[in-house]
Amino acid sequence: MHQVKNPNIRPLTFVGLRLLFGRPANEQYNDLYRARHSVFWGAVLGIGISLVPLYIVLFVSNGMIQGITDRYLETKTSHLQMSLPFSFDATQRNALTQDVSRMPGIISTSFEVDGIGLAASQNGSTSAQIRGLDGAVLQDKGFNRFISVDEGQMYPNRQNEVVLGRYLARKLEVKTGDSVTLITLRSNDSTNYLPKLAVFRVAGIISSGYRELDANWFIIQSDAALRLLNSATAYAFMGIKISKPYGSDLDRIASEVSRAGQKYGLTSEQGARVRTWREIEKSLFQSFSSTRSVLVLIMVIAIIVAALNLASALTTFVIEHRAEIAIIRSFGVSRTQAALIFLLGGTATGAIGCIAGSLAGIAISIFINQIISGMQAILGFASRLLSADRQTIQLLNPDYYLEHIPITMDWRFVVLILLSGIALSAIASILPAMKSTSIAPAELIRHE
Repeated sequence: MHQVKNPNIRPLTFVGLRLLFGRPANEQYNDLYRARHSVFWGAVLGIGISLVPLYIVLFVSNGMIQGITDRYLETKTSHLQMSLPFSFDATQRNALTQDVSRMPGIISTSFEVDGIGLAASQNGSTSAQIRGLDGAVLQDKGFNRFISVDEGQMYPNRQNEVVLGRYLARKLEVKTGDSVTLITLRSNDSTNYLPKLAVFRVAGIISSGYRELDANWFIIQSDAALRLLNSATAYAFMGIKISKPYGSDLDRIASEVSRAGQKYGLTSEQGARVRTWREIEKSLFQSFSSTRSVLVLIMVIAIIVAALNLASALTTFVIEHRAEIAIIRSFGVSRTQAALIFLLGGTATGAIGCIAGSLAGIAISIFINQIISGMQAILGFASRLLSADRQTIQLLNPDYYLEHIPITMDWRFVVLILLSGIALSAIASILPAMKSTSIAPAELIRHE
């Protein structure tokens, strides 16, 4: 019998889908075909469902990491840090700050002194991260964008005033107007350290929206920090913000800032080193990346399992419908064409599942905050009905997570996931397709 050469993909795909999902002309076979359809629709559903959590994990984790990174960079780390000696003259420091701020790509500079101390109130005591900031922070748009003021003001106006992080204020059980004692160590020489006490009035309580950042913030003026701290127990630096912190110019600008410091006699041997945010917070972001990678790996395994389910469904179909495949072969369909029918049919089945899962995953990711709020409202209502305890139910406690989950949509990932899912479906369809080539037209006669 004449074999058709150069097969057209479109009719073969149609035959494959018609064979897998088509409705029989004779109604007495409806139950049989309905059972067959349920297997393949189950495979479609399995692939789609496996993609939904992948999109949620990917986009939500990217958004969370981006949101936390932005908060670290804008409220704590800065984009670049140039460490400065404690003995560096204030006049020279101001001149260097002005020179650096005029460099192309740099949008703001500020001076900061960081150290550790013990904060105490009438209600308790705890360790505190002392942050001596200068007034330039008030003009820092990035800092202001993420900082919310719970009480009072954002920056201390006097040297005897302090602004506390939200959770440090809760630990000390203080509010604006209360007094807080700060205990630091001062050294008279290289070996002897003496405690130094200073009393501050709480001028404000602030939050960055992320507990890990403002849990220990004890913000005072930089001049007060220089008076209370020393080079053995604290770290002084110039914080630098640039227009594109995630761009390729970060290292170049760091080199230019380093050269500017050398004009004032500051060298790396003296401890005046310029570091980028990638170096400063390296361990933190490696932890974020590794956690996300593990979650993505788990989701990829789920997709592979769904693809194997499709392969199992196709293999079972080929075994159970040998006679129908023999009929198709008897009409002149070659072995290659028979294999293509199942390969294209399986790939199309996977593509349907991938597209459906992608649409669902993207939609859920975009509205994840509203979904969480709605679930919290439903659970809260059910809790009030079933229990007298009226505690608020929070699925994501803002004490440990961002108060609002930022969603980062990268359409390159969408395309990659879609193509990968379809490719996996095609690979999973190869074995059933090859199995169909072993069925000859004579199978129809043996079946009869």
